[in-house]
Amino acid sequence: MGTYKNDYSKSEDETLWELHEIRHKLHKKFQKKTMDEINKEATNKFESWKKEKISASKQTV
Repeated sequence: MGTYKNDYSKSEDETLWELHEIRHKLHKKFQKKTMDEINKEATNKFESWKKEKISASKQTV
């Protein structure tokens, strides 16, 4: 994911401006990780979230 100047002003197109800002933050956060590392981390977080969801739903029954 490359970085570039935000060509949109907030007043011109707020949605596209916000998307650019989010992409910029993600780039800064993950620039030292490979795509495989990012995907593995996301999968682990998702699996953990699923286990928590299942556990919480069992407790409410």
